[in-house]
Amino acid sequence: MKKSIFFVAILLIITLLVNGCKKNGQTDIPIIAVANYGAHPIIDTTINAFKERLAELGYRDKESIILLWGSVDGNLNLAPQMISGLLSRGPDVMVAITTPISQAVMKRAQGRIPLIFCGVTDPVGAGLVPSWENHPDSGVTGTSDRWPYAEQMDLIRQLLPDAKRVGIPFNSGEANSQYALEQIQALAPDKGFHVITAVATTPADVYKAVDSLVSRGAEVIYTGSDNTVMAGFQSVLKISHERKIPVIVGESATVEQGGLGTYSVNYSELGRSTADLVIRILKGEKPGEIPIVTFKGSRLILNPDAAQRMGVVLNEELLRSAEIVYTQQ
Repeated sequence: MKKSIFFVAILLIITLLVNGCKKNGQTDIPIIAVANYGAHPIIDTTINAFKERLAELGYRDKESIILLWGSVDGNLNLAPQMISGLLSRGPDVMVAITTPISQAVMKRAQGRIPLIFCGVTDPVGAGLVPSWENHPDSGVTGTSDRWPYAEQMDLIRQLLPDAKRVGIPFNSGEANSQYALEQIQALAPDKGFHVITAVATTPADVYKAVDSLVSRGAEVIYTGSDNTVMAGFQSVLKISHERKIPVIVGESATVEQGGLGTYSVNYSELGRSTADLVIRILKGEKPGEIPIVTFKGSRLILNPDAAQRMGVVLNEELLRSAEIVYTQQ
């Protein structure tokens, strides 16, 4: 009995020591854990802006904060293990990038720490928050990259005045993809489009999905905020170049990768706003009392070299109106 009490006492002391030193020996330094889907140009842009904004505000890694990073490299099966590893470090706040990672963090964390999602198209539909205004008891807030879908459809019409069939590859298991598809399907009739779809469950399925769309008469391919399709984007471009099918995308970094063009939100601004939310929470604000951050306005972004490879001519007036024009180096 005495031995049992002794061992329990030792364990208690160890636990107290670990908790007291959990922040690298400095209990006053907040720990910010970032759970990420994987490498992608828009995610990289967002993360870089996030770190830069934290530094601007005086929060530098290993000085006034500790940043912990985790990624599943596009494999969501690894999410539970990755998230558990971050949670075991005792973070003060968790940042989750993309819809599926945010959903996985929410399920795993179960309200134990504040959660800030980043780049989630439809946080209400994804079950992350009860409303765009949020709720005091939710323990969650974040930034949404809800896209200017109407302007993107107008761009397709402007570039391809005679096009009728828009092909959309998507992963039916991603809430953000479902939301984007619903938005486009609602807009399509007034824009004179008929939407056809093909499911890609993994990046390896993307080529087959796009091939199916083209075989069924798609005159243009639209790729939205679907993480699976973005992971397989080179397959989209392969078919596009071979068959001269234009590819309109959802954001700027994918234009730089070879998409023809888009109207896009500013992902640097998204990252900076996410950092602002982190600091507000570290200073004591409750996540559920902060409305979801959305962005107004959009930027026209074009890639003339991609357009040429896809058989589309961009007129000079349109090029002059673009905020960003990517060209091959």
